[in-house]
Amino acid sequence: MIIKSLKLENIRSYEKAAVDFPPGTILFEGDVGSGKSTILLAIEFALFGLGDQLGASLLRAGTKEGSVTLTFEVEGQEYEAHRSLVKKGKGVQQGEGHVKSSEGEKHLSPSELKQETLDILKFNEPPNPKAQSVIYRYAVYTPQEEMKAILWTRADQRLQTLRKAFMIEDYRVSAENATNLARVIDKKIAALDAQAADLENRKKLLKECERSIEENQKNLEKRADEEKNLREKLKETADELKSLRETEKKLKKAEAEIPLLTTQIQEANDRIEELTSDSNELSLEVTSGLQPRINELSKVENPTEKEPATLEKELKELRDKSKELRKLETTIEAKIRDYQSVEENKLCPTCDREADPQEFKEKIRAKHAEKNQASQAVGKCEETIKDTETLMENLRAFNEAQKELNDLSERLKKNQERIEKNKKGIEKLEKSMETLQKKLDAAREEYRKIEKISQRVNELNNAADRLQVELDGTIGKVAEAKTTIRELKTNAQRFGGEIQEKEKQKKLSGRLGGYHIWLKDYFIPTLDNIEKHVMITINQEFNRQFEKWFNLLVEDPGKTSRVDEDFTPIVEQDGYEQPVSFLSGGEKTSVALAYRLALNSIVQKVSVGMKSNLLILDEPTDGFSKEQLFKVREILNELKCPQVVMVSHERELESFADQVFRVEKSGGVSTIKAALT
Repeated sequence: MIIKSLKLENIRSYEKAAVDFPPGTILFEGDVGSGKSTILLAIEFALFGLGDQLGASLLRAGTKEGSVTLTFEVEGQEYEAHRSLVKKGKGVQQGEGHVKSSEGEKHLSPSELKQETLDILKFNEPPNPKAQSVIYRYAVYTPQEEMKAILWTRADQRLQTLRKAFMIEDYRVSAENATNLARVIDKKIAALDAQAADLENRKKLLKECERSIEENQKNLEKRADEEKNLREKLKETADELKSLRETEKKLKKAEAEIPLLTTQIQEANDRIEELTSDSNELSLEVTSGLQPRINELSKVENPTEKEPATLEKELKELRDKSKELRKLETTIEAKIRDYQSVEENKLCPTCDREADPQEFKEKIRAKHAEKNQASQAVGKCEETIKDTETLMENLRAFNEAQKELNDLSERLKKNQERIEKNKKGIEKLEKSMETLQKKLDAAREEYRKIEKISQRVNELNNAADRLQVELDGTIGKVAEAKTTIRELKTNAQRFGGEIQEKEKQKKLSGRLGGYHIWLKDYFIPTLDNIEKHVMITINQEFNRQFEKWFNLLVEDPGKTSRVDEDFTPIVEQDGYEQPVSFLSGGEKTSVALAYRLALNSIVQKVSVGMKSNLLILDEPTDGFSKEQLFKVREILNELKCPQVVMVSHERELESFADQVFRVEKSGGVSTIKAALT
């Protein structure tokens, strides 16, 4: 990967900035806190997203949106990666992003954008959006403080980090998974063995079940014969009993008819009395109430031939006319008052001119005459209204009388019809009573023959009951035998299924046992040996690289350095181990840089798709002496890397760089300026 250009907008201390990255060695120089490291963080953000850092740590304070656009080249193909930050509420989140290439522009979510970048770079690692790229962090860019943290951390933690960087963590993960699988298999074997433990006991129970089925089958056949004989005897008894019951039924029918006929005769007699009483009441109502009232209402005369609606209309017109006449009368009175006012004041109230009183006296007399005519018309109209209202009231009374007359006439007709109907009913009931009495006499005669037949029926009933009890007992024993046989067959089937299942479990337990032995005795030890062999090989190569870079940086014949089997740096002074913490600042930086370069070379070798064409160094010479600073030139020449990006506050490094950019901060805003080289 070669970086071509970088654009920043509202990223940390940058408002807007753009820089082109040429090939060769590039130095970003500036004071501490000027914004140099922000450039490196922005490159990593553009490629892989936020990782484990917060969006608020990148977005410029006081702004709502920011973005980074990175142009880079991979195997001759140019790409543009764009990511944005958006403030939402109290937090900052990644916004829209895209990847642009010769094939077009893809708008992707943050996680999709990271996967696209990993595919372009051919970094074989999971696209976890909340983690940095391990390959990038150890093969391209490792912050100086993070490298020191790796050096000073515990050996087991360092090894865990390096396993990820060397891409051999899969061996340990596979071994742990295999151990867990073996543990699961072991538990499964124990469970299967426990389930199959009573296999022989189940076989014994199956044999006992089959023997019981045979014995109960014989008992069932015996009980079935007994049931057959009892059913035949019971049938003979039932046939005789049926014949007698048919005869008894015919006779008892007469017995049953006696109370029924008696009741029917009584009911007919009662009904005759009810009908007679009803007819008497209806006749009384006709003679004492209905007919006199009908005669009275028939004498009421109709006061007019007009309809009520016509009278209503006439009354409305008269009332409207009365209102108009009264209104006219009021208008005339108002006019008289106006004329009287002019007569008294001798002035026209409209134009204030003098008026002739004599002229207005004539007008007043005319208006008084007109008023008298209007008042007379009002009186006549009111009299007509009263006459019409009286006529309407009389018409209403006549209509009500006619309605009552119709209702009473209808009621009189219904009473007469009911009296006639009651008469015919009484005649019919009297004839029915004669027929019922004849039937009652015949039924009493038949009832006397039933006693002898009833005695024989009772004897047969008792015999049938005894046979039925005996048959029910036998049927119960047959059913019990069948139930027992059915339960035994069910148990036998269940035992057979359990035996078959337990034999399968026993067989599966044996097969799983073989898998367990293979995992524990062969596969897991093999993975452990492979990992150890790979780590030893990497450790040897790492140690050679570390010694090479350390000896280049520290020219002290009495001081040597190496890494032990845990990749812990060991520094010796005149044959004695010297704790790294006791080294000078420059020596510590030398150890960290040598470790960084050795780690970079190893990761590039073991990572698929990672080529040695880009290296980023963050403050690689912190604490170096001037002599050590000039060693950096030798390191760069030795690396032969097509593009090296350095961030430092050391001006001495300017002579080593092909392009120098000065980073300055003024008023809280950082800027990048190209310096002449």
